[in-house]
Amino acid sequence: MRKIVLTGASGGLGLVIAENLLDEGYFVHLIGNKNTSKLQELHSKFPTASKVHSVDFSKMSDFAQLVNEIGQIDGLVHALGVSSAGMSWKITSDEWNRVMHLNLTVPFQLTQAFTPQLRANKFGRIIFFSSIVAQKGFIGTSTYASSKSALIGLTRTLSVELINSGITVNCIAPGYMDKGMIEEVTDEYLREILVLIPSKKLGDSTNIAHTVSYLLNENASYVTGQIINVNGGMN
Repeated sequence: MRKIVLTGASGGLGLVIAENLLDEGYFVHLIGNKNTSKLQELHSKFPTASKVHSVDFSKMSDFAQLVNEIGQIDGLVHALGVSSAGMSWKITSDEWNRVMHLNLTVPFQLTQAFTPQLRANKFGRIIFFSSIVAQKGFIGTSTYASSKSALIGLTRTLSVELINSGITVNCIAPGYMDKGMIEEVTDEYLREILVLIPSKKLGDSTNIAHTVSYLLNENASYVTGQIINVNGGMN
């Protein structure tokens, strides 16, 4: 049974990914901070194939203890992410640092902490999450877009560093989906978003879950360094 670490597991999108992985037979380390009661419910459904970890990454800079607690794994799925809104000239240093830490530094350092064991095993799957916002210009998203753009560069660099160790590194860039951060936007902003989507509707989050499954599969060993856009045709 392949073992996967899933951060952001208690979020709307994270829960969809988690349940799909558990249904497919993975053992999933479910890492969340808020709404961990939902993770406990999922663990109750899959008691022998999951473990819940309550972690506040905003207060963590040393991942050694978490790595020791989790033990051997085969893959990392970084679904953790926080949103940020505001005109670029109004963003405070604290806000910039908060978003960069959670969206970029934490995925990098957690990956870094698990990399030695993945390299030793000559197998690994690492998946980051970027966003359509990182590829298009949207007013008021400078901090969030910067953090998610950086993950694209990180993906491409790690992929060439790790491919000879049997590790693939890819990045999923969702468009506007029906779960996750979309639940935080106003009705007015949602109407503006729908105008931009060719299908005029939000994406079904199961599309993201199935993309994760594909990239984790052992048969996807030649897919690495890729940015997989799941956005309903937005260009």
